[in-house]
Amino acid sequence: MKKIRDTAFKAAEEAGKILLKYYRKGIDINYKGTGNPVTTADKESEQLVINLIRKNFPTHGIISEETNYANQNIKSLAKNYTWIIDPLDGTVNYIHGLNIFAVSIGVVDSKGESLLGIIYNPVTKEMYYGEKGRGSYLNGKKLSVSKLTALNESLFVTGLPYYVRKDPERLLRNLVNFVVKTEGIRRLGSAALDMAYTAKGSFEGFWEEGLHSWDVAAGIVIVNEAGGKVTDYEGGSDYLFGRKIVVTNSKIHNQVLKVLKKGNRPSK
Repeated sequence: MKKIRDTAFKAAEEAGKILLKYYRKGIDINYKGTGNPVTTADKESEQLVINLIRKNFPTHGIISEETNYANQNIKSLAKNYTWIIDPLDGTVNYIHGLNIFAVSIGVVDSKGESLLGIIYNPVTKEMYYGEKGRGSYLNGKKLSVSKLTALNESLFVTGLPYYVRKDPERLLRNLVNFVVKTEGIRRLGSAALDMAYTAKGSFEGFWEEGLHSWDVAAGIVIVNEAGGKVTDYEGGSDYLFGRKIVVTNSKIHNQVLKVLKKGNRPSK
């Protein structure tokens, strides 16, 4: 895995330089759908990462947000390794000059198990890294999830999917349920960093739906290796491609699933 690891670090750092080149300097913006922008920085950053992967690992698969949008399911994974990349997670923040965004690079095996993940914020120079069996780190310092066990003392982070306008009642019901049962809720606008911050203990948990594999692939292994737990909304393992994910410090996980179950019941 050393060559994969070295390439992933280089790709994240070089992609981060591209993001900084355009940051707060005016940039062309297009929209893939309502509330779903894409910029020149996304595309240029992604192409650099893809070129590095193809140069070093021509037989590896690649799933990426801007060029492989539809090709994301378990059947699309390569027989050896597949790189799942988001060249700019937190595009809306980036456009508005908020420094909460990151390059996200994950590597999974043919069964979809997350083996390596890097989440890099080029503004703050925070490099989150996790590798199966080797731990998780922030700039070389080992990460560990929060040890809190009480839901009412826990701080959570979440996001709202692009289709919130089509189903606001149910989505906001979940939000309200967590507001009344926890110490507080934050919304940062970058699922990758939400997971990284949970891995380092800043949040006790994170839940969100409507996400894609490139939003979560890197964070999964980082959280797991920091001692956290990752499931889908039902407590199962369909979270890489299943579009719904729950991430916690593991100690409050069952409590979180109960809140989500209540919030996702059909309205009377």
